[in-house]
Amino acid sequence: MTKHFAAIKGLPLLAVLAVAVLVANLAYAQAPATGTPAPTEATPATTPPPTPPTKPIVINWKLHKLDGNVNLTINPDGSSDFSGGFKDKKPYDDWDISIAVKSSTGAIIVYHWEGDASNGVQFSKTGTSAFLADDFSSFATKHSWAGRYVFHLTAAGRKKHYEEMEAKRKKLHEEAEAALKAKNKKLAEEKKAEEKTEAGAELQWEENYDRQHPAAASNPPTSGGGSSIGSTISSVVSTIGSIGGDIASFF
Repeated sequence: MTKHFAAIKGLPLLAVLAVAVLVANLAYAQAPATGTPAPTEATPATTPPPTPPTKPIVINWKLHKLDGNVNLTINPDGSSDFSGGFKDKKPYDDWDISIAVKSSTGAIIVYHWEGDASNGVQFSKTGTSAFLADDFSSFATKHSWAGRYVFHLTAAGRKKHYEEMEAKRKKLHEEAEAALKAKNKKLAEEKKAEEKTEAGAELQWEENYDRQHPAAASNPPTSGGGSSIGSTISSVVSTIGSIGGDIASFF
């Protein structure tokens, strides 16, 4: 897994893109699946009061669908601290979260973190940016922010789900065959109908999952799946970009 910090800066009549990325590896721990629900949550674009130019910008996001919170501190010297987490255990899930902050000039900073959520999450990511140090006053004068998080099944999680569904359909098929051998036509038809229903439900699940997690769609559940950098980044940039101009003009 990776965790990223990116800055997107827009100047009048020019398309300027400045990106700084800090990458670090995260260790994964195996955990048994328990079928816990994996919610999605997003904030609207929010514009807090101005911050004194000598004071840090502080954003606190209390999570409503999870037992936790996320905090972001941006200091005048260009350093930042993106941290937080939750206590809920989500076996076989990765947590993907982004916060975008937009300045009075239209510059956008995106903070992103992604990692294993099997035993809950506690993360802290720090960094320093010359871009932030140079442009801090434009964020302090006026800034807006938006956040979003989603869960993705890990590769192991998608594989396990696929294997469980296959096992369930195989059992129904075997029961139908056994009923036919016992000359119980009614029971055999019931089992075949159940097998067909399960197959349809699994197809619908796959379609819904791939629609909600497009980055995982190209990876079959037997060989991969999991999450992808950028899945929440584009969402928060789109949300925050609607304030004071079109975000597309910055690319």
